[in-house]
Amino acid sequence: MARLSMVSLREVSVRSVGLALRCEVEQVRAALGRRWAERGIRGYLLTAAIASTIVIAWWADRTAGRSIVAVCCGERVDAPLGISMLRLPGSLVAPAALLPVWGSLAQVMLAFGISEAAVGARRTLTIAALAHAIGTLAGRYFVWYAPAVLGGLPTSWRYALDTGPSAATCGLALYVAFVLGCPRLGALIVIAVVGAFALHPDLAGREHIVALAVGATAAGVQLLMFRRAARHLATITAVPTPAATVSA
Repeated sequence: MARLSMVSLREVSVRSVGLALRCEVEQVRAALGRRWAERGIRGYLLTAAIASTIVIAWWADRTAGRSIVAVCCGERVDAPLGISMLRLPGSLVAPAALLPVWGSLAQVMLAFGISEAAVGARRTLTIAALAHAIGTLAGRYFVWYAPAVLGGLPTSWRYALDTGPSAATCGLALYVAFVLGCPRLGALIVIAVVGAFALHPDLAGREHIVALAVGATAAGVQLLMFRRAARHLATITAVPTPAATVSA
């Protein structure tokens, strides 16, 4: 009987988790559907622009424009900080060293598309830029300053190409999962990123974990601001107005 009860409890827990995940996926689909119904393709202009720029950069990197892509977008840890700051925007759409172009496009279409549907283009671009910038600049810490016990890497990583949208999409995906109230999807994202880092503990994996922290922090700050605003609004509505007092 004890074994049967344990088995039944496991089945119930697995079914409940599966049902909760299905509800969260439906919530994401509903956000996408509402955005499309309200604005159509115009509701995903940022996602389309980022994806198109990735394709253009990938094509230029395989033609005569390769030198231009390297100068404008070829972020490396050994570059001076001022040059790195100038290359940061372009490095988001530049071809990634270990990721095919279809992989970059898939990441952008999912993370940017869902986020743009849920919170709009402006907030999507802000969170993506923060995750990309902080994650990429954190690579300097891991290579130049961090000891081995804190994730430090050998100096040979200074010359590695550090480009692609992965850091931006990692931070953005976790951010929008929390904002939409989908903690189980967020947990799956964290497990996937941490698992990939465990298999390949390279510079990109460290930057992706930093980007996750950026996305989680941004979501936490936003949720706290919403709660404070809701409490303030509830306080205002609870206070009786002079007209209501006189009429009473």
